[in-house]
Amino acid sequence: MKGLLRGIGYFILYLAITVITQIAISMGISAGASAKGITAPGQIEELVNNNLLGMTVVSGLITFVVLFLIFKLRKKAVKQEWWVNRFAFTDLVKACLLSFSFSSVFALLTSNIEIGNSRLVAASAQYYSGIFPNLGMILMILNLLIIAPVVEETALRGIVYTRIAKTMKPLAALIISAVLFGLMHFMAGGIVLVLGATVMGLVFGFLMYRYKSLWICIIAHTCANIPDFIEFGKHITSTGLRIGLAAVFLAVFAGVMIWIIRSGENTEDSRK
Repeated sequence: MKGLLRGIGYFILYLAITVITQIAISMGISAGASAKGITAPGQIEELVNNNLLGMTVVSGLITFVVLFLIFKLRKKAVKQEWWVNRFAFTDLVKACLLSFSFSSVFALLTSNIEIGNSRLVAASAQYYSGIFPNLGMILMILNLLIIAPVVEETALRGIVYTRIAKTMKPLAALIISAVLFGLMHFMAGGIVLVLGATVMGLVFGFLMYRYKSLWICIIAHTCANIPDFIEFGKHITSTGLRIGLAAVFLAVFAGVMIWIIRSGENTEDSRK
């Protein structure tokens, strides 16, 4: 029970740092706009929304640094506490195939659904590219493929999962961290994204249980974000083709899952 409370406590701390940082940045942007003579609420809101991508990048970096410093100040061995362990290349390939295939299924099946603030993020990327060529694309890559995987996996698997796993069964740590991972996506994409992120969280939790490596979870998370980054599902207009491809990726997901489970059984047998 102690591990569960610590895990949830760190999750709340993670959310609090993120939200407070973003609010502080929003207030700074608003203050800067007022100093330049922009006082209309609509214009200030538009300016804040235009900087959404930059705010997300900065708040992610600050959140990671704060979490790291908390463990350092408590004189914790971060590598051991967060399970920052080495991994085999073949295991990484399995993890990436698993996460990419499921994410592709989700992208294909939800391609006609407007998910949360995707329009705001796209508009923010265009705004930054208007300031400097391709800056929006650079920030999108930085956020989706580097910062979000590192920060979210550190918080949910490196900290929440490992705290809970210290005093409870791995299955409990896996499920609880996945549910929290799903819930934190509600503001970004509503119930559809919550459900998708929860299942994806189960995948990441399974990888953490199987390989005991935060690195694998981070890289697998990056692979999971690739279909979203390239808007994979939206480029395919045929409903039949989308369903067919989703079936193929689902078969790949099932095949890789069986591969991981069987390879784990073989490893256990070789140790006996």
